[in-house]
Amino acid sequence: MAKLSAILPKLGVFLVATIVGASIAYVVAAAANRPQLEPTAGTAPEYVLTAENGAGPGQIAAFDLIDAQQDPTLITGISDDDLGAASEALLDDSPPPGTTPLGFPRVPLVSQFDGGPFQNANCTLASGAMLARLAFGIVTSGSILRTLQFDQDGGTDLHDLNTAVFRGYGVKFNLGALLPDQMMGLSLKGYGIVIQGNTKALNAKVRFGSFQGPHAVYIDGAWEGDADSPAAYWVIDPQGRGNYNGGWWPADEVEKFARSFSGSDRIAAAWAFPPGGVPPEVVPPDLPPLPGGEPEDSPPPAAASPTPIPSGGLDEGVEPGDEPETPPPVVGDPPVLEPTEVGGVDVDPDLTVCLVDPPPDGCPDGIEGVFDKDPPILQIDFGPDIEVIGVDSSAFNVALVAFRIDHPAPVDVKYWQSDGSPPVITGASSIAALDIGGQPGFVARLDVLAGTEYHFQVAAGDGLFVSTSDVGTFTTGSGVSAFEVTLASNASPKFGTVTGFTPYLQLAPDSVAPPLMKFTDVTPDICLIVIDFGGDDYCETKEPPPDAACVSAHVTYELQGITNTSVLVTAFPTESGVSDGAPTVDGILEAEGPADTGAVTVGCLASGLTYTIALQAIGHDGGILASKQVDVP
Repeated sequence: MAKLSAILPKLGVFLVATIVGASIAYVVAAAANRPQLEPTAGTAPEYVLTAENGAGPGQIAAFDLIDAQQDPTLITGISDDDLGAASEALLDDSPPPGTTPLGFPRVPLVSQFDGGPFQNANCTLASGAMLARLAFGIVTSGSILRTLQFDQDGGTDLHDLNTAVFRGYGVKFNLGALLPDQMMGLSLKGYGIVIQGNTKALNAKVRFGSFQGPHAVYIDGAWEGDADSPAAYWVIDPQGRGNYNGGWWPADEVEKFARSFSGSDRIAAAWAFPPGGVPPEVVPPDLPPLPGGEPEDSPPPAAASPTPIPSGGLDEGVEPGDEPETPPPVVGDPPVLEPTEVGGVDVDPDLTVCLVDPPPDGCPDGIEGVFDKDPPILQIDFGPDIEVIGVDSSAFNVALVAFRIDHPAPVDVKYWQSDGSPPVITGASSIAALDIGGQPGFVARLDVLAGTEYHFQVAAGDGLFVSTSDVGTFTTGSGVSAFEVTLASNASPKFGTVTGFTPYLQLAPDSVAPPLMKFTDVTPDICLIVIDFGGDDYCETKEPPPDAACVSAHVTYELQGITNTSVLVTAFPTESGVSDGAPTVDGILEAEGPADTGAVTVGCLASGLTYTIALQAIGHDGGILASKQVDVP
């Protein structure tokens, strides 16, 4: 499933350019679900390699502007299989440090959008695949489970799910109609649960997108609630894509979701306990079974699957997942490009000799990496031949460049924003050796901003024996185009919190939370609770001392092409908190900001802690979009 989930989103699908002579040429991604590309062209400016990039012997550090006239060349993107392999090798979907303080999720997302013919209707089966992973270690998908049961029309019910795991793997889930307190008891004791409901009942801050209808989700864990926040469930919605790994839904939202489908106070559910422990006895005598019976060993006599529980106003036979299937995309012809005269930028590795201090005679004038006259040194390429295969993306803010060389050598991909003044040259964050199109090759990961045009160039070899590809251009699609975090002191903070949609402390508009104080800096009598973060004790005070320092994180952001109603900025201590020997979410702060573009302040942050500042879009299915760590002095 890692490979499938890696290629699902096509989230950062690019307008891609490259690779001919010394000019800029444009790339078309040919696979389905990638939009047609529109070429752009322009004259490249000067470029600078800053000292922080660590230029050294054998590294490309000197750049020379040249002009060239060349016909653009179209190349395809990376195939889905190769893109999946590259994503699996180069993309880490694990949550940033601190963002899962209670250990949820315990299993990775299984998206229902796995490319199968019933992916729009497989929410119950994809949710069941996550439960099977938790309880039995079974790695499967909604589309695989679809083939293992007999309902091949529209949505499925929980008996279809049980039939699939029984016929395919010889296991069964518990099925029944739970009361809300029974479901909370199960979740708090460690059970995973699949429930069916209706997204029409959900608040827009919880629901993905605009779909409103019968649906199923997987519940991985629960928060019982405390004085600061109501009870909540960690829900993984199978509509999620990319690095989404679930999130908190208030318990009352979960119950509304379930009751709107069942038409009663009961919740249609399947549940199972993970291995490594003894399942507690939690099923009370009054628990009614779901109608339908045991898993099926042969096709049922009727075409329709049994409907779980009276449907509460839904049409007869409606099951979770009955969403109209999206018609397959029509892949158009690549855009036709007219020959264009453009300015190209070529990397001259021989000029690394000019980076010593003082530079040898004959080196061009100017600062490191920027030359204000033609360099007198002739470049001689003795390195490998380079073939750029394609550029593509399967995640926000990441570009994947595939290429081959004709004999082994060190490789790198340098890239820079085309409109910088001057832009900074950056190298690939990681490179994997993979089979591309059935032949050995490389894929480089470039960390990029959304909605931005970049130039790039592949280099192979060492020292003077370095060869380079011709310069290419790509324009990134959806994602985060700006995300900056700065720390600042607040001399006269305004304190205020409100009830949010997660167990974390939600800040009121233009307000901050009282700071956690180091236990050694206060008298114990003013502490409400003591929280241990990585061995250091902090005190949540009744009222902070008037001279208490307040440090806040000021976050500015800009999103491109991401549908959302607002954003959520959360400050997680990277060390999980423990209070009275149990994990706690106290000390985690969140603040809401406007959709697309804005600024949010979150604080007060505790002195001496490291925080992960995470950005999410409410109503979007992509999980944490960006994060940065800050050390609070």
